[in-house]
Amino acid sequence: MQSELNALTDRLIAYRFVRKLMSVQDLKEALRDIPGSHDLTIGYAGNGNQIIHVGDRTIEVGPMAGIDEIRARLNIQKINDIGNPAMATLGEQLKAARAKLADARDGAARAVADCADASAIVLQEADKASKEAAALRAEVAELTNGAPS
Repeated sequence: MQSELNALTDRLIAYRFVRKLMSVQDLKEALRDIPGSHDLTIGYAGNGNQIIHVGDRTIEVGPMAGIDEIRARLNIQKINDIGNPAMATLGEQLKAARAKLADARDGAARAVADCADASAIVLQEADKASKEAAALRAEVAELTNGAPS
C-alpha cells in the first residue's frame, strides 16, 4: 500500500512538473511580444494561485487562468507602473488650465492695480481742475466787483 502511495505521489509530482514546464513554454510563446517574456517564471502562492514574473512585473492569477487573463493582468500592471496615459494627458491638460487661470488672475490683478493708479491720477487732475476753477472764479469776481452770474 505504501509503495502504491509513493508511486502515485511520484506520478503526481512528475505530472505537475511537466505541466509547469509546458505552461511556462506555452506562456513564453504566447507572450513573446511582451518585453521580458523570455525570462518568464511561474511560482505558486500558498493559496494555490500562480505567481508569474515577466520582466520587472509580477502578477498573481488563479490556478486556471488562461493566456488572455494573464495578458490582461500584465497590461493592467504595466499601466499601473507607468500611469494611465489618458490620466497623464488629463493631468497635463489640468496643469495647463491651472497655469492659464493663474496667468488670467495675475493679469486681472495687474489691470485692477493699473485702474487704481489711473483712478488716483484722474482724482488728482480733477482736484487740480477744481482748484483752478475756484481760482478763476475768484479772479473774475475781483474784475467784475462781484461773483459772476
